[in-house]
Order: sequence, then C-alpha cells, then structure tokens
Amino acid sequence: MNKHMKLLFSALFIIVIVLAVAITRFFHDTGKNTYEGGGQSVIAKKLSTDESGSFLFQDVSGKYGLADASERVTVSPEWDKLTFTGTGLCIAERQIKGNKLLGCIDYEGNAVVPFIYDTIVHRSVNGFGFYTASAHSDGSCVIYNDDLTPAFTRSWNSFTEEDNEITLTTDKGSYIYSVSPKGFALKNAVVHGKADTSEYKIDITSKLLLSKLSVSMLEVMSENAGRYIRYAFSEDEADLADIPHPDNAVFTPLFPDDPQLVSKRLRSIPDIFLYSTRSDDDIPHFAVAVTADTELTYHDDNGKLSHMNEKYKAVIEFSGGSAGELKAVSAGFEALMPEYPAPEPEHPSIIEHADNENGYTSGGTSSTDTGDNAAISDSTL
Repeated sequence: MNKHMKLLFSALFIIVIVLAVAITRFFHDTGKNTYEGGGQSVIAKKLSTDESGSFLFQDVSGKYGLADASERVTVSPEWDKLTFTGTGLCIAERQIKGNKLLGCIDYEGNAVVPFIYDTIVHRSVNGFGFYTASAHSDGSCVIYNDDLTPAFTRSWNSFTEEDNEITLTTDKGSYIYSVSPKGFALKNAVVHGKADTSEYKIDITSKLLLSKLSVSMLEVMSENAGRYIRYAFSEDEADLADIPHPDNAVFTPLFPDDPQLVSKRLRSIPDIFLYSTRSDDDIPHFAVAVTADTELTYHDDNGKLSHMNEKYKAVIEFSGGSAGELKAVSAGFEALMPEYPAPEPEHPSIIEHADNENGYTSGGTSSTDTGDNAAISDSTL
C-alpha cells in the first residue's frame, strides 16, 4: 500500500469516526426528555402567567406543564391541572390509583404538599388568606397559610366559617378561632371527656388562658383528668398507667382509709373547669378542678348499711408548656373523710312495740298499773 492510499484510508477512518460521533450525539439528544431543552414543540397552548414570567401550558394531549419566561419547560406536561398560588407554587391535580388527588408542587416539579386531598380551596376571612385542604381518605381538613405551610400542627374533623370566625372540630372538642389580618386566635374551646359512664365538657373562654394553651394541651389535660377520676373511684393502678407524670407525683384516691366505707360510685360530673396556677419553677402550671357527684355505701355507727349522695371536689395539677411536655404532678380530693349523717332513730313502730312489752302505753301510762289500781279500789270497797 503506497503512501497516498494510506492517507486516503486515514482520511476515511477519520470521517467514519466523526460520522459515528455525530450520529450518536443525534440519537442521544433526540432520546432526551424534550421538556428539558426548551421544549417549544410540546407547548400547544399557553395559559396564565405569573409575575416572574413563568407560564402554564397544555400539550397536544391537554396535559398541563410549566415553563419559565424563556419558554424552558421546568415542569413536564404530566398533570391534569395546574393553578398558580402566587407564592412560587402550583396546586396540582393528577390521577393516582384511579382517584383524582390534589397537592402542591414548586416550579421544578417537587411536591411540597402531599397528594392526599380531594380539594384545596383558597379563602380570605377578614383580610387574612389561607387554604383549606380536605383529605381524600377520611374527609379531615388541614389548614395551610397563604404560603402553603401548615397553619396548625394537626388535622381537623370539620371546618365552618361565620362572621370573621372559623370553627374547627376534633373527636374531642370544638374550637372557635377569631380571624384578623394577623392570623388566627383561639377564642373559645369546648373539650369533651368521659370518666367511666360520666361525660363532661370543659368550656374555656378566657383569652389569657387560651393564649397559653394549644388544642392538643387542652385535650391532653382533659383526658388525663378523666383517667384520674376513674382511678379515684376504682383504686385500680392500671387507670394511672397512661397518665404522664414525674416519679414524685402523688395521686390519691377518694377516701382510701375510711373503715366505714363499703363502696363509692361516680354518679355524674356536674362541674369541671381549667385554670392556670402559680409555681416555684419557670414551667407553666395548670389545674383541672372536677366536682364529682358521688354515691357512698357505708356502715353507720349502729353497723347498719346506709347510703348517701354528696359532691366532692378534686384538683389535678399539670406542668408543661406543650402537649408533649405536659405531666400530671399531683391529684387528689379536697375532702379527706366523708361527713356521715347521724344514724336515723329506730322506727316508731319498733319503739312502740318495745314500750308495750315493758308495760307502757304511748301516753306514758302503764297498762299494768291501771289493772292494779282497779283491783285495789275493789278491795277497798
């Protein structure tokens, strides 16, 4: 092979390499997600635009996507619907396992609110904007701020709005929040509880007290107060097992050392309220005062089995600044012993029977004396 032929083959080899590289690059580029490289061809219809110039669009199949001001596709058109929130996020909708579910994504397609909702609705109450999101699984409601961050650390059973107020409910209570341009403020709380078969509710309207408490704290204190009341009547240590408390906590049952007492039964809880208390430490302290309508069965001073109904007040004290920190530090009743009534006198018929056996009438005159006097009069005559 002469020199010229070698040069020709070398040139052809170089050309083949260049063509191979070009072909590989072509197929590599066309095999990429076309939504990443400008994606002008996928934008069939432009929709709304936000302040940054980013815009929503639909492709030929009607799916929604998002592109920036330079028409670079940043969110591929795979969504059934997209809506701007005005805070750099989009409410997104898609089919998941046959269900239409909503959540939120950022401008790069990252999920920032989970896709678990049937609806996400923006609301404005008294100049304050927020979102309510209804969960698909159980219909519970989550409240989000305008920037789609959670407004509360919990979900709610229901949401209603009226006169610049919203009412949120849980399984354990109902809570009214006033709404101002600054946000939500707890105005009224009604917490429901139960001790054995006795139901109760704690109604709190003090703004100062409510400003110190969360809904979770209220429900924790109410539930643990009910557990203590059950223990106070049953004296079953198992009723104390679920009450968070320090090692030095003291829980005293109702009248534990009364030798006359046979049984005690909780009839109802006619009154219960919550208040804050003073303490020697820097930890907030609260107390739940419970009035227990009680039936006592006891042996009176004559040894007779008797019953009495009386109301006794118990106080359960808690310390802690959050639901996770709350602990019951003490619980007991104000009355240390019951005040039993004096034994009832014997029944009049029993007294009369005893008097007759002794020869006396109810008027104090002995029937025997009457007969003797008559006999004496006869002998005298």
